[in-house]
Amino acid sequence: MSRRDDLRDIDVALRRVGRIGRSRGATRLRAEVSGVDLTNAAAGILGALHQHGPLRATALAEAADTEAPLVSRELRTLTAQGYVTTKPDPSDGRGRVVSLTRKGRTVYERFRDATDEITAHAFREWDDHDIELLRTLLQRVVEDFSRGGRPG
Repeated sequence: MSRRDDLRDIDVALRRVGRIGRSRGATRLRAEVSGVDLTNAAAGILGALHQHGPLRATALAEAADTEAPLVSRELRTLTAQGYVTTKPDPSDGRGRVVSLTRKGRTVYERFRDATDEITAHAFREWDDHDIELLRTLLQRVVEDFSRGGRPG
């Protein structure tokens, strides 16, 4: 097999893993295991707030890697569920800052724990060396793709 064929197979596998993780079945499984029903976008928003703390909606969209209109829609739902609050931005009264509530933090942590449990189950037959190798290689993939740039 040529390097080009190998790279094509890698690209297909990475896209497939992404689709599997975002699938309705995976979303349903995370909801069943965690007892928390979150869309993928909502989970990303809560995760970004958990990691970064309070953020303006525009920064939150970037941190959650989600389009701004979807963030706005999800924030209405997350606010109604009591998972987040919004307050005027003290540095710019025109903007709003989004924060996790205690309930939102608890829900996110339950969801994250369930996701970790599902991942552990998927890799249950892998030995520690293979897990460490995969982690190292995937981190390298993320770094290399993050650099971006145009080929050619």
